[in-house]
Amino acid sequence: MKLPLSWLKEFVSIKPLVEQLAERLTMAGIEVEEVINRGQDFEKVVVGQVVDLKPHPNADKLRLAYVLTRPSGQPQEIVCGAPNVAVGQKVAVALLGAKLPNGLMVEARQIRGVASQGMVCSERELGLGNDQSGIMVLDPKLEVGTSFAKAMGFDGVVLEIAVPANRGDLMSVRGLAWEVAAITGAKFKDQRVRLAESKTPAARSVRLKIEAAKLCPVYTARVIRGLKVKSSPAWLQQRLRLAGVRPINAIVDVTNYVMLEYGQPLHAFDAAKVRSRTIGVRAAKAGERLVTLDGVERKLQPSTLVIADAQGPIALAGVMGGAHTEISDMTTDVILESAVFDPVSVRKTSRQLGLTSESSLRFEKGIPQQLPASASAAAAALMVKLCGGTVDKGIIRAGQPLPKPTAVKMSPDFISELLGVDVPAAKAKQALSRLGFTVRGSVKQWNVTVPFWRRDVSLSEDVVEEVGRMVGYDRLPEALPQIATVPLPIPSLVRLKDEIRDILVQLGLTEVMTHAFYGEDWAAAVGGQHYAIANPLDATQHFLRRSLIPHLREVLERAVDAGQDARVFEIGRVFLPEHAKNIEAQQPWKLVIGLAHKVHRQSPPERKLTGVVQSLGEGLSAEGITVSSIVSSISKGRVILVGELGVAELRKRRHPKLFTRLPKFPAVERDVSFWLKENVRYAAIEKTVREAGRPLLETIELFDVFEQEGRRSYAVHLTFRSPGRTLTEPEISAKMKAITAKLQVLGASLR
Repeated sequence: MKLPLSWLKEFVSIKPLVEQLAERLTMAGIEVEEVINRGQDFEKVVVGQVVDLKPHPNADKLRLAYVLTRPSGQPQEIVCGAPNVAVGQKVAVALLGAKLPNGLMVEARQIRGVASQGMVCSERELGLGNDQSGIMVLDPKLEVGTSFAKAMGFDGVVLEIAVPANRGDLMSVRGLAWEVAAITGAKFKDQRVRLAESKTPAARSVRLKIEAAKLCPVYTARVIRGLKVKSSPAWLQQRLRLAGVRPINAIVDVTNYVMLEYGQPLHAFDAAKVRSRTIGVRAAKAGERLVTLDGVERKLQPSTLVIADAQGPIALAGVMGGAHTEISDMTTDVILESAVFDPVSVRKTSRQLGLTSESSLRFEKGIPQQLPASASAAAAALMVKLCGGTVDKGIIRAGQPLPKPTAVKMSPDFISELLGVDVPAAKAKQALSRLGFTVRGSVKQWNVTVPFWRRDVSLSEDVVEEVGRMVGYDRLPEALPQIATVPLPIPSLVRLKDEIRDILVQLGLTEVMTHAFYGEDWAAAVGGQHYAIANPLDATQHFLRRSLIPHLREVLERAVDAGQDARVFEIGRVFLPEHAKNIEAQQPWKLVIGLAHKVHRQSPPERKLTGVVQSLGEGLSAEGITVSSIVSSISKGRVILVGELGVAELRKRRHPKLFTRLPKFPAVERDVSFWLKENVRYAAIEKTVREAGRPLLETIELFDVFEQEGRRSYAVHLTFRSPGRTLTEPEISAKMKAITAKLQVLGASLR
């Protein structure tokens, strides 16, 4: 929001210096991004007058303009290509050495063999608009040689305000003036509107029909007749330009002027072009189109809120008007719209059509329902003052009744408690009163009435924040809050996912994260229902995924293309529309494991993936884990394997790990080596030894195997222990004899 100080001074007397005011606003939570002196943008730019025109000797489309830049000086010869330049015009001339707002340095240079002694400027070159079709023609009453900045009212200071998303009231000069008055202690000087009306009832001229009541809680219209459209006076144009708005004509300029002053967007329709004098607010119908004021034909969506007459849309509600009902030089009667539209609806329309305007920015932040009537009256009065005509009696209104003022009950002691500094009740009450709040009640309980323009205040904490802003955040003590931190228990699902990650990383896999959406090709390959994304970035991101496999497979294919092996996994949600009533079933967590490696003939490729899954099951103490789907392919001598598992299924198949206490008594260890025939399997040996060593044999560990002349030698390490006492040597010897005897039954001979 650009705030010209000259405009601000109409509502509040400013005592601090500009820099001090900017700092105080910022410390009160209203950030001043920049203090702009617009006059510096137009240094060495003056008002000139074209006194003669001649053809350029070397270019058909160029002319030589002879321009006076001083009342008693000689005309400057300037090469000009603008089609609208004419003798007698007052124009903006950039002298040699000027640096224009677009960064262009004006220097003496040859243009097709003729030295140009400056530049006659267009709006775009001066940074005042996008029009570069011709030069900017100035008011003929301006004096030659006058500083362009002074002549156009650009010699003032402008504050660039960063308006928070919840402070729509700051998108207006009046709203900012109220804040400045509260912060500085000055008095807010309101400007009363005197609107004279004719005896003709406005309700006879226009009929309102609101079909989308939730999206348009208030719609008002006034009728102004007998207007004569002309250019706005210099003072109005100057203020608009300082605020960053390009003047068009008096009617449109008034709507923009009042919007900037009140924060209420307005729109003027040429009444003669509103068919059947009917204005409705409704959703667009399928196939409807609208050519907006910028000349672009736009295809409307069924969710788009429009203003329509008896035959079709005439404006995008809250965003931009239509070209069909645009104000022109032939306009005599105007229907003035002043309404409130739903912020979300306006934001959606603006984003869908890629169209942002000063109106949409304000509606997106929210407009109070009390504002349209007063802003409409101010605009109607100013139109009549500038363009003549009369205003029909009354304002036509449709929509909901005005809401009651917001009231907040709170204790005055809560202010000091929350701010952490003692704020006397009288001081807090005075601060709130300066901001427009009404405070009633006792020393123990306050009833605070919120001004209608402060839609961001609804809680006692909000009220305390307002007091804090007025006291000054820089005066509050800097201390960290004393908060006892108690660690929250980690949900079992989170712990399980962390365990899965740890195990797979230890197995040499790398975790990846891919997008949660894919295109139509993958959706068709996966099958089943899919959630479609309303605003996809491109065609490859049209659906929410039902499976993690597609994107992980793409990761592996890129590895294969680079000639690399890859071992990756991903844990993420998938989205199943058929289970919409159950959030857990609709968005289950899945685990996908992917391998890309060289093809080996000696074993099936799937065995490696199965091995990873088995190792995962062992690490999680889960039995019977199965992979729900396996995708495999062979490319460039490498095999790609991708398997998907349900995380919930893993959790179901886990069994608790059992632990025993550490033994109190020592173990006795023995080694034994023996020969056996090659056809005897080690499993039979282990079973025999365990049976013979019961109950004292605790573990058996094979530590050496070798073959010689058709025989195989085994060496095992045995550990004996009793849970209740220390073992004796005779007991160990007896067990070793029993084990040896059993091994001999298998055909073993001791080494």
